[in-house]
Amino acid sequence: MLGPASFCTSGRLGIPEGTGVSRDGWRPHIESALALDLACPSVGPVVAPNVKQSGIWRWLRDGEEFAAIRYSLETADASGTLELGYVITDRTTADRRVVCCRINLSTTRLHFGGVRWWMHCPYTGRRARKLYKFGPIDQFCHRTAIRPLPTYASQRVSGCERVMAQRWALRRKMGDDISDLFEEPWKPKWMRSKTFERFRDRDADLWMKEENYLARFLSRLRPRTRR
Repeated sequence: MLGPASFCTSGRLGIPEGTGVSRDGWRPHIESALALDLACPSVGPVVAPNVKQSGIWRWLRDGEEFAAIRYSLETADASGTLELGYVITDRTTADRRVVCCRINLSTTRLHFGGVRWWMHCPYTGRRARKLYKFGPIDQFCHRTAIRPLPTYASQRVSGCERVMAQRWALRRKMGDDISDLFEEPWKPKWMRSKTFERFRDRDADLWMKEENYLARFLSRLRPRTRR
């Protein structure tokens, strides 16, 4: 199981050991991680100067709680610490162990007055408003602190699929439930001609992008001939 021991030390900060795909093929996804978000105090503590409190940080999905951890928060005028306590289970051995994650807090002054609170990654010290807990990693960390780098859902979609999704969204916006992507959009009776022409031209531009993506994909499939 990956954890703090998977990080080598460079100077004062811990950085991930190695780059590229992990040995077991693990590729982290942002959506699968628990996120500590200081901009969303409704599920966690309200960070403010000179505060000392503890409680439960809860995560909700569709109104249902699916994760919870204990926290202890203590701040001064411009800095503080956030300590998290939780239990993780080794997927291989099913062993359970307690983890204490200590996160340093700092502030920056805003131009319009007040301050903004930041968390610092336990591994890299990098400042962030969000830290993530990925399954194989012991502690919450910045999204750039692990290798391979975690990806968003939009990054795992090919360019062609993204263009096709935009064309379907265009038809939904028009109220067109008749045409498909192999033909021009269908004009609803209530839509003005100029408005329809604008939608049609946009669909034509997207169709050209889709064709270019497909052409590049097919060119990669062709066997290369030696000169």
